[in-house]
Amino acid sequence: MIDGISAIIAASAEIPGWTKGDDAREVALASHALGDHPTLVEVGVFMGRCSVLLAGPRRLRGNGKLHCVDPFDCSGDAFSIPHYEKALQATGHDNLETVFRMNMERCGIDSWIDVHRGQANQIARNWTAPIDLLLLDGDQSPEGARAAYEAWVPFLKEGGVIILRNTKDRAFAEGHDGHRRLALTSLVPPLFTQRRQVGATTFAVKAQNQMIARPK
Repeated sequence: MIDGISAIIAASAEIPGWTKGDDAREVALASHALGDHPTLVEVGVFMGRCSVLLAGPRRLRGNGKLHCVDPFDCSGDAFSIPHYEKALQATGHDNLETVFRMNMERCGIDSWIDVHRGQANQIARNWTAPIDLLLLDGDQSPEGARAAYEAWVPFLKEGGVIILRNTKDRAFAEGHDGHRRLALTSLVPPLFTQRRQVGATTFAVKAQNQMIARPK
């Protein structure tokens, strides 16, 4: 079991992934700052590093649920796939969902998580619940990132928090800059306010009286 934000960050760092340091702390604090019984959605969970940062604080608070959306097949943009496959191979397992669930159980947060296996837009078609916090860290291609954004942002509450990973201003591999593009073009007024960059992670708040139609 993990107790305290620092312990949550330390536990997450033991899981392969890319969210670390100030980024990890701010993700955990964003979850912890939510009100009672929030609904959190994480699109693109890999082995669960960010899942620990999101679900761990809710266990500390004693309420809330994290919904983890991932096809668990190491798919994504062309740059990322070899990294996913190599990391999975290093675990000695051949099933990514098995590794994810083992990590969640080891950290004592499996009961705070619901797993939705499938592509982001497929799962969103049957989704109905308003979302308090949405973290997008799946397919990093411009097309994949945009599709996940358009599928899930309509469910984000006014005042809800959106978190985009991999948005730091840098030289990206071709087809790997989808979230950077979203941060610059979509997390802007009047739809979003309070945008801030922490390391490679962008945070923003959905403004009041802003509606986004679900893609048909």
